[in-house]
Amino acid sequence: MKFKNFNKIFIRESKSILKSKDMLLICIAAPLFYSLLFSFLYINRRASDIEVGVVNMDKSSTSRKLIRALNATPELKTISAYTSSREALQDIFKDKINAFYFIPGNFSRTLKKGQSILISDVVNSSNFLVASNVLKKITLTATYFTKKQFIKILNNKGYSYKSAEDAFSPIKINTVYLFNTQMNYSDFLLPCLLLAVLQQIILVAVCTNLASEKAKLNIYKKAGLSFSSIFFGKTIPYILIGSIINFFNIFIILPINSIYAVSLFGLFTVSTVFIVAMVFFSVLISSLFRSPEMAMAVLMFYSLPTVLLSGFAWPHNAMPVFLKVVSYFFPSTYSMNYVRMFILGDISIKYAIKPTINLILFAAVCFWISYLIESKTQRIFSLK
Repeated sequence: MKFKNFNKIFIRESKSILKSKDMLLICIAAPLFYSLLFSFLYINRRASDIEVGVVNMDKSSTSRKLIRALNATPELKTISAYTSSREALQDIFKDKINAFYFIPGNFSRTLKKGQSILISDVVNSSNFLVASNVLKKITLTATYFTKKQFIKILNNKGYSYKSAEDAFSPIKINTVYLFNTQMNYSDFLLPCLLLAVLQQIILVAVCTNLASEKAKLNIYKKAGLSFSSIFFGKTIPYILIGSIINFFNIFIILPINSIYAVSLFGLFTVSTVFIVAMVFFSVLISSLFRSPEMAMAVLMFYSLPTVLLSGFAWPHNAMPVFLKVVSYFFPSTYSMNYVRMFILGDISIKYAIKPTINLILFAAVCFWISYLIESKTQRIFSLK
């Protein structure tokens, strides 16, 4: 590969991006819009003031204290009191509340006897983010409240604090959360959403531009330029654009949501190699279609499946074998969860070795297949 030829194509490709309104929209405006949209969508990090109801069959001062304790949590907002579970269920069906909890009639009396009591809750789990937050907060608050009341009653009966505590909870569980210690949904979702947008922007930009140029005279091919000069001259501008977007997301968008990259070296290693692999993959995809219209039609089916198959929404090792095999054909599978891990956790750079090697091999395979297609068809990288 001659540097002079590479530099000529690189400059031309960069100018074509900057002079084209369509490419500026795809490469600059679109990622900026989506990054800001997702950022402000998850600005609260966790769902708060989730509207719930209560069915209080006890109506004692103790049960009212429990209601106040639940309502004092930032996640829950008790907006309605019901006389029956049927009435509360109707409001869930009408989408007036997301959940309700049921306090039985013997609540206060049972606690005063020094016995445990069961509190029921019903939640609309069609939205798992809301449902998990409601269930977790009701369970923790109610357990702590009843335990406190239980221990207080046994203390009054002459039991020591230790004996009373053991009587209520003979088995203790110490849960340790790694990375996303506060269980914030923004920390879980936002890094992967930004990465998904970035991969789609790169794919659309590269495929649109290269596919549209195939129909024109291949002047560089006729001039005898090498495949590598053309390939790298046309791909590096997109790698630079992707790196700038990635930098913007890490240092501007994520901090807006109080998400700060902890393992910066590991993060930049994995995300940069991912961008390279994604650009190479995009060139390979563009070489398979004769027109930009056909390329765009295929791209409509790309983004969501690759995100789902990457392990972001469902554990990768729990997928059916067929889907697991298919997932290895997409670069996001080798990077998405690692990028999130390096953003949220202070972990060693050695954990970047495996995804980096996988992505380099993936990019190399894409380059090799693109070369084989070019050698066979003599139609790749037609330019203006």
